[in-house]
Amino acid sequence: MIAYNNDWLNNLQVQQQLEEAAAKNCISKEEKAAAIAAYSTGFYTPNIFIRTGLFILTVVIAVFSIGLMALTLSGGGGENIFGGLLLFFSAVSYAALELMVRQKHHYKSGTDDALLWITGTCIICGFNLITEISATGNMMILFVIGTCFFLRFANAIMGILVPIAFLSIVFLSMGNAGNFSKTATPFILMLLAAVIYFVSKYLLKQQPCSNYKSPLTFMKITALIMIYAAGNYYAVSEASLQLFHQQQEVAIPFGWLFWFLTFFIPIVYIFRGIQKKDIVLLRVGLLLLAAIVFTVKYYYALAPIEIEMALGGSILIVIAYVLVQYLQQPKYGFTSTVRADQQMTDKLNIEALIIAETYGGVQEGNNATNFGGGGFGGGGASGDF
Repeated sequence: MIAYNNDWLNNLQVQQQLEEAAAKNCISKEEKAAAIAAYSTGFYTPNIFIRTGLFILTVVIAVFSIGLMALTLSGGGGENIFGGLLLFFSAVSYAALELMVRQKHHYKSGTDDALLWITGTCIICGFNLITEISATGNMMILFVIGTCFFLRFANAIMGILVPIAFLSIVFLSMGNAGNFSKTATPFILMLLAAVIYFVSKYLLKQQPCSNYKSPLTFMKITALIMIYAAGNYYAVSEASLQLFHQQQEVAIPFGWLFWFLTFFIPIVYIFRGIQKKDIVLLRVGLLLLAAIVFTVKYYYALAPIEIEMALGGSILIVIAYVLVQYLQQPKYGFTSTVRADQQMTDKLNIEALIIAETYGGVQEGNNATNFGGGGFGGGGASGDF
């Protein structure tokens, strides 16, 4: 199913484990070099600067090619002709993508990422130009494209787009039903997002899915956030107002319950993250504490915004400093020191989300040669790889 060479992907996992073992001084440099030579790959994965250049160059070539073809067909037809041109170009881009991956062995090189995004963009834009597609129809197209790219290229960003597109289809479909379905929509979305979370969590533990670690991790994170978004009072209120045309002065059904969920869900995430030593749950929960503050601030003004921000920032700085000092020595399975095998996807920072697909990464997996586990996340191979 996956387009990349599976043996080489497995070798990349072994190489990553070797890098981590060497960083922990579990093996010598000579042992690492010998093992890497035994588990070599034929992928073309340049450094970050070349990847950036190849990504930009591929996009520029594609834009100019589409423009040139559009000029040659500018005699008439309008949007239908241009839409058909985009669909044709999407097929060309996908063929080029398969060629670069299967024949030229590009792996997160910048070129294959650019061709993937060009293909998807051209398909969506082409269909919208040829026919009038509803928001639900667009989400269906996005879901199908995202699922194909997820399975075929293990694209990490598709791990975000696929669950969002699926839940959007359900949400928009429920909006066309009766009043009861509108009331039940948040709870249905929470249930479906929970199912996505547990399924992705289960698949992450399965050996056949080891090459899908990055997209499955992002899918798990997205599902956690969507569970909270479906139960957040502000999100439910705005969705009812904008999409269900509910009167602004009319209270949303079960408003007290959504206020409860707004505070309760992040606390559950943090508690379970600490209990299970699950860094993803813990950090998503901490991230959603900011959503609680935003929701309360939107409806209730306790003080001028400048004072609230200064006071809140000061409290967070003090708490962070105390925790960092307290956890210098590991306690209860937690530490403030950076582990050599800490994954980029677990850090939940903006750079990981952006770099994950544009600049590639080696996924973690189990292998017969196990030097300690771990993964490099979506940030790319190390500098000397």
